[in-house]
Amino acid sequence: LCVLYKYTRDYLINNNLFFLEPAETAFSLDIKPISYPDKCELKQLHLISRHGSRYPNQNAIINFEELDKVFSNVSVAKEWYKNPFPMRKNFQLIKRGEIEPFFDGRQCRKRYKKFWDGVEYDPEVIKFQSTQTSRAGASLMSFSEGLFNGYGPLDTCKEQDDTLSMFTSCRRWNETVNTNNPSRDEQIYLYGNKTLAPIAKRISKDYHISPPLDPHLVPFIFTNCQFWLTVYNRTDAWCSLLSPKELLLSRYYWDLDFYYRFSYGSPLNLQIGCRYITQLVNGVEGYLYGNSTVIADLKNAHGFSMTMILTTL
Repeated sequence: LCVLYKYTRDYLINNNLFFLEPAETAFSLDIKPISYPDKCELKQLHLISRHGSRYPNQNAIINFEELDKVFSNVSVAKEWYKNPFPMRKNFQLIKRGEIEPFFDGRQCRKRYKKFWDGVEYDPEVIKFQSTQTSRAGASLMSFSEGLFNGYGPLDTCKEQDDTLSMFTSCRRWNETVNTNNPSRDEQIYLYGNKTLAPIAKRISKDYHISPPLDPHLVPFIFTNCQFWLTVYNRTDAWCSLLSPKELLLSRYYWDLDFYYRFSYGSPLNLQIGCRYITQLVNGVEGYLYGNSTVIADLKNAHGFSMTMILTTL
């Protein structure tokens, strides 16, 4: 007898399985202002945030279509096996993702209340910047609306951006880290054989899948689970195929991939965030020495960007 696992939305989100903040904090306005040590005052604010929740990327959609074929004759999946995510929407914000940055802006005003009191939007004082992607640009517009009640235009990067989108503008990174990365490939191969293959075998046996499920598709069952939850609020589709332990093991595949492509697994990632840090330091010094009037530098980018900056730090 096939077992379909049952999960609640809160269980999946609150256990930090996905790149998704729980609604209790994402949409809360019960924010306590930060406190300052005696005789200290916040003079300049540098803030970088991630864009709102989005639709799956191209690679995920391609693999979802492969899962279509595998599960087309599985009776328990007859209602939801077919991929509902069109390629034209890849990387675009979902409804939740349009609202999340607005609340980020509202929360920012409350968290730094003393700093923002009396500050009105002025492009010479408040700097907005995002990467040249629609999801980051739309997110920063939404953030500015939350922060300034609709006032504050957006400055998107018009050319290759080595500050926020360093992973696309660095040729060396693209040729030696993002691709042609033997350390990453070896670890992914070993993890696939040791951990993902038994999961694929179990699913193939339980649901009479022939030819058997390819282990490389297991992480995309997990990813499908995430997007069916965030877009359709459903946990009874792809999520139901994986046990609680298998959800964690599938998520770890993506952690492993990120470790080698965007974090400490590749030495170049220890340096690639330097441009952002240099810009931040120059901005602070420019204000301190009277060469700049900017008191807030507010940026919106990607999880990749933030991981690389933290790795460099």
